Amino acid sequence: MTGPEAVYATAPSVISEIGWTVRGARDCRSGIAVREFWLRKAALLDRIALTDDDPVGGDAATCATEAALRLMEIDHTDGPRTADPRGYVRQEYALWLRHQ
Repeated sequence: MTGPEAVYATAPSVISEIGWTVRGARDCRSGIAVREFWLRKAALLDRIALTDDDPVGGDAATCATEAALRLMEIDHTDGPRTADPRGYVRQEYALWLRHQ
């Protein structure tokens, strides 16, 4: 699997994604694709967690993992699920970016 630096190298800026996520949360019930919202939110939180002092066990990492699990619930309602939720987000985000 590709490392997070490579996955996020061509991603929109964190500030841009924060703005998109805020708008997405507001508009989520009126047309925005739920999966895209959770994918971009989980990727944003993962990127923030990677810059934290504790990128695996800190508060930011916990939020990133929770968002990743939500994405996995959307994608795999009945399982199976990977043991690395944040890795799953990176994989799916890389695929999404390639198709933008």
